[in-house]
Amino acid sequence: MNIKKIIYSLMVLAVLGSCSKIADKLDSNLNNPNTPAPESASSDLYLNVLQLGFAGLFDGFSDYGMQVTRQIVMYGPTYGTAYQPQSFDGLWDNAYTTVFKHANALIPIANAEKKYVVVGMAKIMKAYTMMTLVDYFGNIPYTDANLGADNVNPTVEQGKDVYAKAIALLDEAIADLAKTPGSYPGVFDLFYGATNATGAKKWVTLAKTLKLRAYVTTRLVDNTVTAKINALLTENDLIDTQAEDFEFKYSTKQTNPNSRHPRYNGNYSATGSAGDYIGTYMMWALVYDQTKGTFSNNPTSDKSDPRTRYYLYRQRINSSDVNSASSSCSVAPRPAHYTTDMPFCSPIPGFGGGFWGRDHGDNSGIPPDGPLRTTWGIYPAGGDFDSGQGTSVSLTRGGQGAGIQPIWQTAFTQFLKAEAALMLGTTGSARTLLESGIRASFAKVLGFPATIAVTPNATYVPSTTRQDNYVAAVLTTYDAATTNDARLDVIMKEFYLALWGNGVDAYNNYRRTGKPGNFQLPIVTAPGAFTSSMYYPSVHVNRNLNGTQKSGVDVHVFWDNNPAGFNK
Repeated sequence: MNIKKIIYSLMVLAVLGSCSKIADKLDSNLNNPNTPAPESASSDLYLNVLQLGFAGLFDGFSDYGMQVTRQIVMYGPTYGTAYQPQSFDGLWDNAYTTVFKHANALIPIANAEKKYVVVGMAKIMKAYTMMTLVDYFGNIPYTDANLGADNVNPTVEQGKDVYAKAIALLDEAIADLAKTPGSYPGVFDLFYGATNATGAKKWVTLAKTLKLRAYVTTRLVDNTVTAKINALLTENDLIDTQAEDFEFKYSTKQTNPNSRHPRYNGNYSATGSAGDYIGTYMMWALVYDQTKGTFSNNPTSDKSDPRTRYYLYRQRINSSDVNSASSSCSVAPRPAHYTTDMPFCSPIPGFGGGFWGRDHGDNSGIPPDGPLRTTWGIYPAGGDFDSGQGTSVSLTRGGQGAGIQPIWQTAFTQFLKAEAALMLGTTGSARTLLESGIRASFAKVLGFPATIAVTPNATYVPSTTRQDNYVAAVLTTYDAATTNDARLDVIMKEFYLALWGNGVDAYNNYRRTGKPGNFQLPIVTAPGAFTSSMYYPSVHVNRNLNGTQKSGVDVHVFWDNNPAGFNK
């Protein structure tokens, strides 16, 4: 062989060997330290990532639900253009590559370690995620998803079947939680901090409550749910105390890591400018609902919803900053398709003083009104309590971000039971349950500041009499209703108000019942069909050979058999 060829061959082998060593080193660095690999086999680490991913998933889905149900602004201007497929890519990835992936990896590891509470936790979070994906998108990949190289193009499964599997998974979780565990998660349980059987029992109660939620959600298409609901009511093991409330808690820590509530982060800025627009309808329902009384800056004459100053923080307490430059709607004509009793353009004189938000579907230019907007209060975002300060936001106001994600609470259970009693004839008095729901919500919201070591200005804390007056006004409206449809509207309106910060259930409730029935209409005259489901994410449609985009946002999910035009 030519000596040059020998030398060349040796050089090639040396280079290849060197490349192989480099590749080996690079491969060893491909693992994301924040996302554990199976060989790590740490159930605690898997559980931590799963819970954080789950909380982020709820926050993201809740945001879209709040927008279409007028809690916060949906820019639109039409339902079909409000969101694009890529809007949901992050949530889709979170569901499949964080929640499902880590739950699937965690369950066998925790089972082997006899950490049955952890197994139950993982199955419950997975089941909730399965149902939420169906609630928002309809049919989704499930059985053949998350199989890696074994199936890179999973097909969609009927939403009805995925729901059934989610309920079965909740039953599995209940069985797992009944086993005697080798240990309890303790501080690794970011929701209940279960250190003993009593703490673990809260997860059982949650699983049963989520079954109730699923049965009521599907009541329009399943004539067997009445008996199932009554069976759960007979067991009497549903979330009905604040200690059982299922919520993710944040802290006041600003950096390394920033663990404050996302809404606080987005609205309490160093620049003194809030980011969100609260929906005009949401504020109007709190401060200007004539059936209960209106808002006043004078606490002795204030007859608005007792939760108003907890839910909302006004950066201004009057309308002196309203002009054509700061608020274009203040000089715009009232939309011709709005009824006379429908709210329009919140920052105007006479609207309670300083409540500054945005109308549904208003995609006009954004004025420099960040320091003027009404923003999130102390509940649930850990913001400031409104005692008429009238000053702009900052980084260290109120609860400093120590808020919660209100995923499921006692009040929600009561309203759900009220709906079932009224519409299905299940056990209980709808009227009594309605009152229980309102009072549970008051207790939660008004008692929340104390849980994060904040003391509101006592002058503005609603008295027991004022709370009683509110309840009496609601019950008077309920008693005056002559049809179940009108009674349902009262129940769902109060459910809606109690859901502040939970857009997931506000969205489900509205599609199922069409209530509240007096929602502010989109500001444009032709908004198109309501968003009965979201577009499939682009990552599903573009990267999956079996992924096909739906015809439009008017496609209903399986449990919504209401006619076209039912929602506005």
